Amino acid sequence: PLGTGIAGAIGIAGSIEAGAHGDAGEIGHIVVRPDGPDCSCGQRGCLETLASAAAVTRAWAAASGDPDADAADCAKAVEAGDPAAIAVWRDAIDALAAGLVTALTLLDPGTLIIGGGLAEAGETLFTPLRAAVEERVTFQKLPHIVPAALGDTAGCLGAGLLAWDLLSTEVSV
Repeated sequence: PLGTGIAGAIGIAGSIEAGAHGDAGEIGHIVVRPDGPDCSCGQRGCLETLASAAAVTRAWAAASGDPDADAADCAKAVEAGDPAAIAVWRDAIDALAAGLVTALTLLDPGTLIIGGGLAEAGETLFTPLRAAVEERVTFQKLPHIVPAALGDTAGCLGAGLLAWDLLSTEVSV
């Protein structure tokens, strides 16, 4: 989900693939701007430092001069045509598209499902994101990019289901 950070899950044939160590899908820590901001993981320019709701909130608060402004306020300002908001939004979309194209190059998904707080912006997010991904693909097949049906709750429910899956494989019945 696109929220405070950015995370993901890899679904294959109806099951979540957690990876060898349970970290599969940590797309937020793909470096998309090597000279970008420091990340809590120790790298620089991770996707979540540039395109998460928290990153958009920081950038919009700085650009607008309003320390209480958040990502939802930025999305509303984008819809109203505010040039500063559009620049902040475009930077986040550009970074997100770079990360998603890296993921689709590695995984070849048919669909990218995006949830979390930032996805609540609807087509203000999805229309430019689809265009930015389409601009970047070369040999890759363009996936469907759709909002999570469960909206902002998708990440929490997915985490719970992953825990259930992991526990059910550990416990033989």
